[in-house]
Parts: sequence; structure tokens; C-alpha cells
Amino acid sequence: MSFEIKGVEELLRKMESELGERKVSRVANKALNEAGEEFREGLAQAVSSYKDTGATADEVVIGRATKRGGRRTVKVGWNGPKQRYKLVHLNEFGYTRWGKTYSPRGSGVIRKYIDVSGKQYILDVRRRLEELTK
Repeated sequence: MSFEIKGVEELLRKMESELGERKVSRVANKALNEAGEEFREGLAQAVSSYKDTGATADEVVIGRATKRGGRRTVKVGWNGPKQRYKLVHLNEFGYTRWGKTYSPRGSGVIRKYIDVSGKQYILDVRRRLEELTK
């Protein structure tokens, strides 16, 4: 589950020519981390729709912004003592047991959240880049 921000690469190239690569790297990472934190909070709220103990929502984590293959990325996932990462895919996609298909009440919640919030995330990153370069 990922999406690509278009137009930001061009903005970053212009910033690199004016400010330098290291400064732009710091600014871009900070913008991605801040927008990613908001995304994490929203995702935790979205998965709390099928909350029982709240462990799935509590274990949503975000990694630091990194550059891999020329692209900056931020990873969002699950990590914690109750190991909810093992169950998240079952809630998201459903499962089959003994020939019977189960579709939990949280089925598709993560995909819906990503579809709805993708454009907002892009706008948040762009806004933060503009704020940080002023």
C-alpha cells in the first residue's frame, strides 16, 4: 500500500539548486516525518473502528523518512508487545477457515483510509515543505 507524490520532485530539485542538497534533505525528511505522524494518528483512529482491546490502534508506528533508490519514503506499520501485525491482514482482507469465508467488521478499513487520505497527505507534505523553506 503506497502512493506517489507528483510535483514534489520538481520542487525539491529547485530547492536543491538554491539551498543545497543537505539542507533540502533535512527539510524534506522533517516534512515527511511530520505529515507521516498525522497519517499515523488518522490510521490508528480508522482501525479503532473494530477495536476490542485497542491494541491494533495502539501499535500503529511510523518509521523515519529515508531515501531509497532516489526516492524518499516513510513506512507505516504495526509493532508492539501484542504483535498485532500478525492479525492486521486478517482484519483487512478477511480469511477462510474450513471452507467458510469470514469478513470481519474492519474489512477494508485500511484501504479506505489510504484512498481517502492520500491526497490530504500530499497536501500536508507540500504545505510543510513550503513552511520549512521560508
